[in-house]
Amino acid sequence: MALLRNILVLSCSMVLATTAAAADLNVHGALKGGWTDLDYDDGDFPAGTDVDSTDHTFSILAGLTFPVARDRIHLGGEIAHTYLGEYSAELAGSEAEVMLTGSEAVFAGFFDVATGTQLFVRAGGWAWESDVDHGDDDSGFDPVWGAGFTYGLDNLLFRGEANRYDADDEKVDAYTIGLQYQFM
Repeated sequence: MALLRNILVLSCSMVLATTAAAADLNVHGALKGGWTDLDYDDGDFPAGTDVDSTDHTFSILAGLTFPVARDRIHLGGEIAHTYLGEYSAELAGSEAEVMLTGSEAVFAGFFDVATGTQLFVRAGGWAWESDVDHGDDDSGFDPVWGAGFTYGLDNLLFRGEANRYDADDEKVDAYTIGLQYQFM
């Protein structure tokens, strides 16, 4: 299933990349990393459970945007593969861990606010998988949304953002920084 989804994402990326030559599109890619915080309810665990709800995250993404208002507003989309970390719960010497990864597809709006500076918002969905050490693995498709900024001159930009990932009843907040390269 994951292989089929990755092939589909790659195929869509190739189709979108070929249309970039025919229109006034901007193509970008980014690598970003940071930290995550699993937003859980204390009632989900028995009293005395030690929960590690933070970890690191990293993503690789590709995006396409096109100008819609005098080159000051750009609309488009981004696809990414994201690792959201490993979380653990320990009770009476017994520990369970879960790792969360997924692929996302979002619509994005970029707004120029000053020379070299853009603010952006993004919203879409992500197909996630959880790998549980001592339990049933799970997967699903849920919403993702966030906001951030880019800053830089020429083609290399600094990118910072905050995103909220839903995974069934759980929510993960990701705070990342990274580098974005404008290909076109």
